[in-house]
Amino acid sequence: MILKKNRTAIIVTIGAFFAFLIFGFADNLKGPILPVLLEEFELSYAQGSNILLMLYLGFMLSILGSGFLAGKYGNRNILLLSGLIISGAVIGMSLVQDQLFLYPLYFTVGIALGGIEIGANGAITDIYHENSGKFLNLLAVFHGAGSMIAPWLMGIILGKGLPWQTVYRGSIIPILLFPLLFIFLKLITKGEKIIQLKSNKEDKKNFLNANLLLIALLIFLYVSSEISFSSWMVDYLYKVRSFNIKSASIMLTAFWALVMIGRFIASFVVDKIGYIKSLIITVLLAIVSFSAGILPGKIFAYLLPLTGFFFALIFPTVTALAAVLFPDNKAKVFSFLFFFAGLGGLVGPWVVGYSANWLGIAIGFPLLIIFMLGTLVILIVLKGRLRP
Repeated sequence: MILKKNRTAIIVTIGAFFAFLIFGFADNLKGPILPVLLEEFELSYAQGSNILLMLYLGFMLSILGSGFLAGKYGNRNILLLSGLIISGAVIGMSLVQDQLFLYPLYFTVGIALGGIEIGANGAITDIYHENSGKFLNLLAVFHGAGSMIAPWLMGIILGKGLPWQTVYRGSIIPILLFPLLFIFLKLITKGEKIIQLKSNKEDKKNFLNANLLLIALLIFLYVSSEISFSSWMVDYLYKVRSFNIKSASIMLTAFWALVMIGRFIASFVVDKIGYIKSLIITVLLAIVSFSAGILPGKIFAYLLPLTGFFFALIFPTVTALAAVLFPDNKAKVFSFLFFFAGLGGLVGPWVVGYSANWLGIAIGFPLLIIFMLGTLVILIVLKGRLRP
């Protein structure tokens, strides 16, 4: 029986890691595709922002529903459902020829990503609750890997003059492996559950307090920074710093490669250094890196991807911190925090896009440093509140 449970835990872990690989890939195709969509469909920056808004609106709504469903039906079923939805969305994106279809398709992608966020994080923290900082950073490594592959492939495809839909057509079969893995898991376990849900008494405890609200605001500001960066950096480099689309996409690939490397390293050190201390150091360094990258002169732009190395541990480490602070209400806490993550993903790129629409991308993109500075302020406040 123990061997069977260990086998199931290993398969769930593999499934969660693969789900986050797909998450990173599907989510971060938007950066290199966005300039092409703006030109092909003659869209304004405001319209481009609205397309991104639909993705994160879907993500936010999915977070609310997935948190409830995960508590009732389990994280594995949420991941299975998310896999089926993302597969359908990718097939749709591979066929789209009209801008009107972009809005519902991006919304559907957001629905799937929200389910993956809840299901994968919930599964990992339930299996490895004593080492959540390590394994959540390892989980995020796979998000970084998928995020790195997306702009790299898109850069190659666009560089060869192929239509942007090609990358979706080529990814249909790999993405279908995601739900098939969880269908296989259901068949071999025959309803066996390894995830132990909290009792109803624990579930009804009031989990809202000032610390959780500060963490939610922290998540909101950080995700606003990260998603704004990954959504608009390619366009910024292309329009302002005289990179071509292929080179700008490679820069985004480098950004996500450094995120992946940073998260792998963080998985071994974050528990030793401490969550808050690690977060403050890396946010400070991210601000320095980004500020240097937007200095005048093309040479400084090559520093922008380095920001990814310092961004790397922030989201998974904040998630681990929340799991430690609120162990009896993790499903509700994760839903609450990931809703604010979705809100950040919605608001950040929208603000940068509309700022670019009014002031130009040369001014709009650098404005995201405001979100980064806000992240640092919240961390300093949290450090004071959580000091023993």
